[in-house]
Amino acid sequence: MLESKWGLRLIALALAVFFFLSANNVFGNMFNADKFSQKSTETIENVPVETKYDSHKLYANNVPDKVDVDISGPQSQVLKAENGQNIKVTLDLAGAKAGKHTVQYKVNGLSKDINYKVKPKEATVKLEEKVTKELKVDPDVSSDNIDADYKIADQSVSPEKVKVTGGQSQIDKIAYLKAHYKNKSKIAKDTTDLADITAFDRNLNKLKVSIRPNDVNLTTKVEPYSKKVKVKTKTTGSLADGKDLAKIKLDKDEVEIYGNREDLQDIDSITGEVNLDDISDDTEKNVDFKLPKNVSKVQPDNTTAKITVK
Repeated sequence: MLESKWGLRLIALALAVFFFLSANNVFGNMFNADKFSQKSTETIENVPVETKYDSHKLYANNVPDKVDVDISGPQSQVLKAENGQNIKVTLDLAGAKAGKHTVQYKVNGLSKDINYKVKPKEATVKLEEKVTKELKVDPDVSSDNIDADYKIADQSVSPEKVKVTGGQSQIDKIAYLKAHYKNKSKIAKDTTDLADITAFDRNLNKLKVSIRPNDVNLTTKVEPYSKKVKVKTKTTGSLADGKDLAKIKLDKDEVEIYGNREDLQDIDSITGEVNLDDISDDTEKNVDFKLPKNVSKVQPDNTTAKITVK
């Protein structure tokens, strides 16, 4: 047979078919079908939850954003489910009216060979009549957002008011709407940028409500960092013979010092030196300030000392 032309052709055809089937894993699929494959169990974490309800008239409270789903079944199908984007978790409240409803989660997008368990398996959702209210937005820029060489001179938002939609109980809890920059970089100049808005209750717990527009322009004006400190007097020199110092009163006993926030943090006072040499009567003297290290300037840069002797 090997010596005949047709025999050689048949062998070549058989080899071609064999290599084709091997390349396409037909044999592997035949002998490793799902029903004969190893079982596997995995947990898919943070799967988004879709809640179905009449969102035109109602607002849903207490709905988790994400849940974990345990899946088990043939290993190949489990791996496919882990890597795929088709899995969806829903809470079906279509047709439900205002009130509390306990509903089990449903999972779609899995093979029929896969078993699943949602953790937790159900949610208690409160549906309320939808309410919309216009509320004022407060700028929320702190010293943490500002370069240490500067401080906030002024801050404002535009627009100043937004529309907030939610259930009546959530709307009633709102104590603050705060706008905070999306960009986290330190501010070292007058800045206007987009800011997110977050609703808080009186204890600064975040509230889930819908806000439109959901961002505003937040403007922050800055100025060189400064702080007010007390002035302490220090005397040098000596009064005229036979004279004693009764008191020294400064015209300015509090001044503004400038510098880096961290450098000035532990400075609570500066010194004004008063020279008493040859003073025999009540008098006034100009006093310059002795500045600590890292204080760039002081305003005012001097003061007047009223010296009383006896």
